[in-house]
Amino acid sequence: MNLRIKEDLMTSTSSGASSKEVSFITSRRGLLKGLGGFFAAVGLGSLFYGLYRFLAPGGGALPPLEIPLNKIINAEGFYTFQHGGLPGIVMQEEDGSLQALSLVCTHLACTVAWKPEKKEFYCPCHDAIFDAQGRVLSGPPSSPLERWNVQVKNEKVLIGIV
Repeated sequence: MNLRIKEDLMTSTSSGASSKEVSFITSRRGLLKGLGGFFAAVGLGSLFYGLYRFLAPGGGALPPLEIPLNKIINAEGFYTFQHGGLPGIVMQEEDGSLQALSLVCTHLACTVAWKPEKKEFYCPCHDAIFDAQGRVLSGPPSSPLERWNVQVKNEKVLIGIV
């Protein structure tokens, strides 16, 4: 910064003591350089933090979601939930096994709806249809719905990383 220090010695007639008057004058350019440096440091800090979170082992992992088994079995064979802010569904298969799928469409991230009478998922954004396994039947999505790990322990269903 461009700082100019001005010192004036003034003497007092009564005591003979001297005092210093110091004033800091900065230019507009110096102020803008300081603000620019501050915002650059904040930006680089957030960039390095994001990079660290991406590269750190388990940096973004969510703990598994626990759902009581009776909520799925007593319901209509499926149960919707939120995991990490994303909607999902856990369904009981014909053979009694469980599967969990994300309810986020792989095309434009719209929320899909489960149609139990047709045993398919419907995305209202572009009329996409997924089968009960999450595979694309029609519409613009090029990949199936995301599958999540499911494990049953002590009458609880664990969804996510188990």
